[in-house]
Amino acid sequence: MQLLLLTDIHDRLSRVKVLAEKIVKENVTIEAVLIAGDLTYFRRAERAVKILREIRRLIDAPVYFVPGNCDDPRLLELTFDEERIYNVHGRVVHFDQYAVYGIGGSNETPFSTPIEWSEEKIEEYVEKARDLEPEKFIMITHVPIYCVMDELVEGHVGSRALRKFLDERQPVLWVTGHLHEYSGYVKIGRTVVVNPGPLMYGYYAIAEISDRAVSIIIKKL
Repeated sequence: MQLLLLTDIHDRLSRVKVLAEKIVKENVTIEAVLIAGDLTYFRRAERAVKILREIRRLIDAPVYFVPGNCDDPRLLELTFDEERIYNVHGRVVHFDQYAVYGIGGSNETPFSTPIEWSEEKIEEYVEKARDLEPEKFIMITHVPIYCVMDELVEGHVGSRALRKFLDERQPVLWVTGHLHEYSGYVKIGRTVVVNPGPLMYGYYAIAEISDRAVSIIIKKL
């Protein structure tokens, strides 16, 4: 099963169109699209919905997403299941044999962006996924995990609550975003953690997944 991993689109719908053309040209079969937030850059929820619908139309695969910290907070509550666009923030949605769960927004930043949570609130959200079977569980979070592709000049800025959950539960695949400085993946225990890199700069990833076997290819337009 091949999954398209995206994050930090930041309103660049033109990038989505180029990506869709490239996927068709390379004859890649995408069975689902996972988006780790920041569809827009401080624009209204209606704009994010338009982008999601275009991705669903152009890629022709179900879309699983969480909002980012720069998205409209109203997006947290919107669902489009009938369009095969699934908001997984704070809820489990099943795809094939996998359970997909997500947490939108970020931990607290110096910038007071629209969707931010305390570590205590993030811990509440991850508890909802504690009973999911790790081998069949895919996590999507906008914010990175503490000490996993999260280091900036000021130090590690990822969520400690997410790190605790990662160490304890070990989902098969974890997709993050938020930090534009990163594009890559790393294996932590039995979990492959991926930040595809911001699509606004042309980055994306393809994940091939079968049970606990996960391979990642990072690409750029």
